[in-house]
Amino acid sequence: MKKLLLIDTFNFLHRAFHALPGSFRDSNGEPTNAVYGVTSMLINIFDSIKPDYAVAALDGEKPTFRVGDFTGYKAHRAEIDPNLVSQIPKVFEVLDAFGVKKIVVEGYEADDVIGTLAKKFASKTCSVIIASNDRDLWQLINEHVTVMVPTTAGTAEWIGEQEVVSRLGIAPGQVVDYKALKGDASDNIPGVHGIGDKTARELVQAYGSVEEIYKNIAGIVSASVREKLANNAEEAVMSKHLATIITNAPFGVSLDECAYRAFNKAAVVEVLKRYNFKSLIRRLGFEVDEKKAPSAVSADQPPLF
Repeated sequence: MKKLLLIDTFNFLHRAFHALPGSFRDSNGEPTNAVYGVTSMLINIFDSIKPDYAVAALDGEKPTFRVGDFTGYKAHRAEIDPNLVSQIPKVFEVLDAFGVKKIVVEGYEADDVIGTLAKKFASKTCSVIIASNDRDLWQLINEHVTVMVPTTAGTAEWIGEQEVVSRLGIAPGQVVDYKALKGDASDNIPGVHGIGDKTARELVQAYGSVEEIYKNIAGIVSASVREKLANNAEEAVMSKHLATIITNAPFGVSLDECAYRAFNKAAVVEVLKRYNFKSLIRRLGFEVDEKKAPSAVSADQPPLF
């Protein structure tokens, strides 16, 4: 079976940036901790998965349709740290060196790009592997789609249908209903005021979806829960809309255009030399020129991803 790898690029960037110390700097004193972390994860992933196809999904620069539908969507988030912003072009350079196709669709999020590609290409002959630790993507999981979460030990945690059921008590397709009820503070999705994890889970388990919950609201035993649902019906519907990953974003790409051939290690090493990532160069099987002038802070660190 063929394998399509979908990389949640900015998820990787944020995770690496916050996990690694800011002391990672190149010879010009510019921060490189996110570049190091993302590159390390990519090396591990490509070595272990050996995908036939690979895409790096990106967020666009313009506001998404969700902001147009609900102005409060992600409105409370702080500005991205300039030290992270400055590393984005460098990570793109690494992706290019790895030969990974980058896809961005203005007005949509990277999750929507991933959802559209997963829906289009997952089949009995092509499994889709989503690389991310974002639980929002669990709604896309099915028999042909799994999520892999790179760990700090250099291994990976795999999330399939059974893992979602065992952890949340609901099926992957119901994750969006669960989130619509309990809300999501990180994305400023309101949910139903007063409904928490436990009640949201129980309602989804009993009725299956937000729509069915409201169709059967009169039969809900708890008067308090009925009242909360009745008073927040519009919020529940909007929350589900905001939480639902789009699987038909307006862009076209063929599977062949996503073809991935083993990355050119020499090309990647040339990029890594610029940042003096000695340990990563060694992991690719290349010798390190120890006579080269050291960078402001050497990134010769053990792999953290």
